[in-house]
Amino acid sequence: MTIFDEARRGTLNAARLTDNELNSQDPTTGWTLLATAVVSGFPNQVEQLLERGAKATLHCKNGETPLLLAAWKTSKERPLIVQKLLLHVPKENIDDTCKLAEYNTPLMCAIEKLDVDSVRLLARAGARLHIKNNDGFNAVEVAKNTGKRSVQNALKPEEEQSNLMRLASGVITFMRHVVSWVNDKFQDAMSKVFNFKGERDESTEKILKRRQSGSGEPTPQEFVKLVDAYLKEKPMLNTFFKDNKEFIQDIAKKAVDLAKDTSSDLGSEEVLPKTIQVTMHQQVIYCDDSGSMANKKGTAEKRWPSQLSLALRIARTTTRILPDGEGVALRFINQRTDESPNLDLEGIGRVLNSITPRGNTAIGTTLRERILKPMVYNPLTAGTLKRPLLVSILTDGGPSDEDNGTLVNVIVQCGNELERKGRPRDGVRFLVGQIGSSAEAVEFLRGLKVARDNNPALASVLHIFAGRFDDEFNSFRDERKLDRWLIETLFKPLATGESI
Repeated sequence: MTIFDEARRGTLNAARLTDNELNSQDPTTGWTLLATAVVSGFPNQVEQLLERGAKATLHCKNGETPLLLAAWKTSKERPLIVQKLLLHVPKENIDDTCKLAEYNTPLMCAIEKLDVDSVRLLARAGARLHIKNNDGFNAVEVAKNTGKRSVQNALKPEEEQSNLMRLASGVITFMRHVVSWVNDKFQDAMSKVFNFKGERDESTEKILKRRQSGSGEPTPQEFVKLVDAYLKEKPMLNTFFKDNKEFIQDIAKKAVDLAKDTSSDLGSEEVLPKTIQVTMHQQVIYCDDSGSMANKKGTAEKRWPSQLSLALRIARTTTRILPDGEGVALRFINQRTDESPNLDLEGIGRVLNSITPRGNTAIGTTLRERILKPMVYNPLTAGTLKRPLLVSILTDGGPSDEDNGTLVNVIVQCGNELERKGRPRDGVRFLVGQIGSSAEAVEFLRGLKVARDNNPALASVLHIFAGRFDDEFNSFRDERKLDRWLIETLFKPLATGESI
């Protein structure tokens, strides 16, 4: 097996490469080793090659650069790979292209893929908008030809952000009205499912009634059609929701379905409603950065890279639509980083790449001090806790520097504090998943499961992933199946009475 075969499989060990191998070309494809890893869609491998010294601006046999191929040929993890490459590509080389690509720049390729995240990354990095391709079109014209307003807006990130902020108030007002109508129609269905009743808006009510053909209260099906018609006349609302243009319609549909079927079994085709319910919760990704997560020589396990990929994918999947407030919080057991609850995808990637595993595993103590106190207890006292939390705990072992029962006690105390303040115990839920194959982690999670099964205070708020979270995550090669699996996994803790 050649080093290029290994790069295509994601098994390449960059540390063992000689300088000549590092920047060599595949005799079959003409691609450099870095370009091969880029097209194969392995972000961690791309990063390892770059750190080892692979040249990000080196042209392949036909003139392609790794950045051009990332935007043009990569089908997996494109935005993350583009982001990693841009850290090593000077501004003057961002637009490098070639005859084989019909002189489409990386930005044009990302536009044609309708990849809004990659378009935005390239635009922020300084990609030029007015270079022409073989057909005589520049990036602005290529974007216009897609007919996608979200792609066009991504060419001007600062202006796009300003527009989104201006739209946020109106969008949320409309969403609240939809939620309120469904909640009233189906006996508090929305408040039971989302902990969110909504709020009627008189102006929205008038607009929808003007579109109604008959008199009286519309049926659920008629109401969904009214919402759909309203949104079709408001293209900027669709822009706000980016790739989830039917967000508001599907909130109404999901609530109607749940009102009829309280088992919450929506079927394999109902991925979006589950996405909505997951993202209505404040996501907190709690990562293990203890020393045991570092890659050990002589072992095949890559615990730290696997956790980084998993955390980034959770962030990416759960920030695709707008809940009542945006963002993902990222926390580590040992190290403090950006503790904003509203990190975007770029912020998550930046923080993840700034951490080096070290220290022990005081998992329960840190959960209380760095997550529950600032994000639950303090807002409860101030009366500002607006959203329920879903805390995904990733760990590769058992606790150290604290008793084994600390994590259980902290979770129980959280429920007690919520109830003391008049909130439901399940306002904060926890998903625990194992990273790596440590026998210590297996034993710890087995004990955690026993504690949950024997303590009613834990039963509805603590859910434990069966098996290795990272192993199953890494087994997926199909993007759609991966997103579906991840949303259904995150949805499980929210389905009361079910276990994973």
